[in-house]
Amino acid sequence: MNHQEILKTKLSSARAQQGRFVFVFTVPVLLLFTLFVLVPTVQGLYYSLFDWSGLSSNMTFVGLENYRRMLFEDSVVWLALWNDVKVALARVVFTLVLSLALALLLTRRRVLANGFFRNIFFFPVVLSAVVICTVWMMMYNSSFGIINPILNFFGISAPAAGWLGSKQTALMSVVPPAVWCSVGFYMIIFISAIEGIPGELYESALLDGASTWRQIVHIILPLIRPQINFCVVYTVISSFNASYMFIDLLTNGGPNNASQVLGTYMSLNGFEYHKFGYATAIAMLILAATAVMSVIMNRIFRSEAHEY
Repeated sequence: MNHQEILKTKLSSARAQQGRFVFVFTVPVLLLFTLFVLVPTVQGLYYSLFDWSGLSSNMTFVGLENYRRMLFEDSVVWLALWNDVKVALARVVFTLVLSLALALLLTRRRVLANGFFRNIFFFPVVLSAVVICTVWMMMYNSSFGIINPILNFFGISAPAAGWLGSKQTALMSVVPPAVWCSVGFYMIIFISAIEGIPGELYESALLDGASTWRQIVHIILPLIRPQINFCVVYTVISSFNASYMFIDLLTNGGPNNASQVLGTYMSLNGFEYHKFGYATAIAMLILAATAVMSVIMNRIFRSEAHEY
């Protein structure tokens, strides 16, 4: 066997190994994605074309009637969609600012740069939504909650119906617990990104007389743009798909639909009104709204390539 044949044999063997590697690490993921994402989506789209209670096998084909009713006759849908957008934007702003601020404190301040504080701030991430909502309901309580005395100290009075019972404050009162339980997750991502920045860049900046603020603006923020983009997009996705848990536990969409979001309205139609076809049409709207908001946020916070 000459030299060229040996090289061809090695090349074909390397290609075969590469093909097996791609197969092993790609096909199972695609199968899981198909099983848990594509198939339920197609099923939901199929069910949304029927008038179905979800409890029997009697299904009446109505075509796009559920969508026509949802978009042109049901005013609660648009209220819930607007509430979803407001909650998503609020969660993006507060989650991004707080998680980034904590990450900077825990990496740029030696007193705080230890595992104890990281574990403390990360702890809410591992708690269930039920525990989190129970804690915040106690904090919001007008009789023994801690929030009202703090706000009263600054001259801010609680609504007569309480923070969760007032139409003006019920929706935004859900945002703090939703932010609290996710800040630690993004904080860890930002800490990892910041610690990956070479120290030589900070040393060069110090030699040039750059202050801490200038180092943050001109070194840290540009180099962690991909992580910021991930934080924004993933927060939007989780807000549209998971905020309903907090609203369901804290306000149940009230009072008078003031804190209703698409997730709680979908659950209400599906499991209480037994309009499963209409509920799946709302689920399709949630999917579309999530995709649109994610694309918009991704374009706004689109990351650029930065080299060290």
